[in-house]
Amino acid sequence: MYKVIVADDEPAIRQGLLKIVDWEALGFCVVGDVSNGIKTVALHQALSPELIVIDIRMPRMDGLQAIREIRKIDGDCQFLILSGYADFAYAKQAIEMNVSGYVLKPIDVEEFREELLRIRAKLDRLSGRAKLSEFHADALREELILKLIAADPADAQELESELVPLISFAGKSKQILLVEAEDISQEGLANLESVKTRWLEAAETEGLGYAFQTGPYIGFLLKEDLNRPGAKNEWTRLLQDSCGLKPGFTAAAGRIVYELADIRQSYEDALGLLKNRFLLAGGQIHMVKESVLSHIATESNEHAPPDLEALSTKLCYMLDLGRCEGVAETLEEAGGALVAYDSSETAIKTGLAKMLSVTLSKLAALHQSIDIQDYAPLIAELYQHTHYDRVMNAAHSQLAELARRLGGNGNLPVVKQVMDFIQRHYHGNLKLETMAEIYNYNKGYMGRMFKQHTGDSFHTFLDKVRIQQAIRLLREGHKVYEVSELVGYPNVDYFHCKFKKYVGAPPSSIKGAPPKAKTISLETS
Repeated sequence: MYKVIVADDEPAIRQGLLKIVDWEALGFCVVGDVSNGIKTVALHQALSPELIVIDIRMPRMDGLQAIREIRKIDGDCQFLILSGYADFAYAKQAIEMNVSGYVLKPIDVEEFREELLRIRAKLDRLSGRAKLSEFHADALREELILKLIAADPADAQELESELVPLISFAGKSKQILLVEAEDISQEGLANLESVKTRWLEAAETEGLGYAFQTGPYIGFLLKEDLNRPGAKNEWTRLLQDSCGLKPGFTAAAGRIVYELADIRQSYEDALGLLKNRFLLAGGQIHMVKESVLSHIATESNEHAPPDLEALSTKLCYMLDLGRCEGVAETLEEAGGALVAYDSSETAIKTGLAKMLSVTLSKLAALHQSIDIQDYAPLIAELYQHTHYDRVMNAAHSQLAELARRLGGNGNLPVVKQVMDFIQRHYHGNLKLETMAEIYNYNKGYMGRMFKQHTGDSFHTFLDKVRIQQAIRLLREGHKVYEVSELVGYPNVDYFHCKFKKYVGAPPSSIKGAPPKAKTISLETS
């Protein structure tokens, strides 16, 4: 097929041109559309189209200027000019630059189609019969490959016999590679369709495989399997070069087979991998023997739903203590739990967003310096990424920075850090096991170290902090049952017992004045 670029500063006209004509039936493939002459020149250099349908009046550089620039390096490219101005001066300049046709706006569909047919005939004459024959051979080969990957085993042998004369392999092995293009928008580069076209052309030019298009994927029947030394890197480079600066693709390769009749198996393997595209890293070729993520559940709901509240609390603790490694580990734990329960892109993103929102709300209640609105862009960003690893990297990057900012007491002894932490989180369900896990200590060792430093066990120290806070709240006029809940004792009777143990009087004795009871010391030994 002949490549076409459409250049017009009106998006509606560009889109209309793509729809009103069956380009493929006329032997053309639209590989890109642009809005001004500068982009037209750049895209011509990138794609070398045989035809450019171009408007006269465009911003920055008009159509005639663009044609002059292209004619300096390409005397064969055909131009079909569009213009809303029936001005002979334009037509005269166009004739001098050897354009193929001139169509007035509003465009008459039949007239436009006739111009394309005339230009197609001219291109056929210029390219000669050899190119036309090659075009038919390529089309037939692609058709047979598509039939073979969809065929019943009973029909595969007959299709194989038709395909054999059109292909050759370096060895006996055969393998299918499927590639899905991502939405990339770089100034001066083509859209997704042009990226796909460059893949097709590059594979043919470098002799690496036979290309076909199936649904949203570009497929390749490889001439040599990807286990050949350097083959995987070679294909990765080819795909990346065609996408520009960004990865722009996800690729998967099926199993290696040795008969053409079996390439359906390789195709289905690759297709199965791409169904989990979100869990695959972008810009890489994934092999069917690789696991997508080690913790993917084979069946949805095999695992219990992740406890997002507990994970949020744990992440909050890690951030509050400035434990960057702990932040990374907690995020990984949360991601693994979400994937194991429901590996769909929507479920994972929604779960992570909910967990982060709860975590940041908890932190904002503790630190006046944290405004949860400052992290709204992070939550929104999670939904924009197309791959799991990029979602996790985005979350970790910002949370690690927050942990470093909050972890101002990171140079203090561990016991001192734990004491300060209890003062801030006394109302939570704090356990010695939790603190030991945060610092990667043995529970018993952490307990002995804490008592040696403070003179109290972990739980005794926690009780004393809670009772101190309870006295403060009672003096402020809060009800006993309210205070019990606020300081971390959901059971009010248990609160009564603890309070009397440490204060020597019931909570109801506190009426806004210091109690005549023993004091509670939190000084360390």
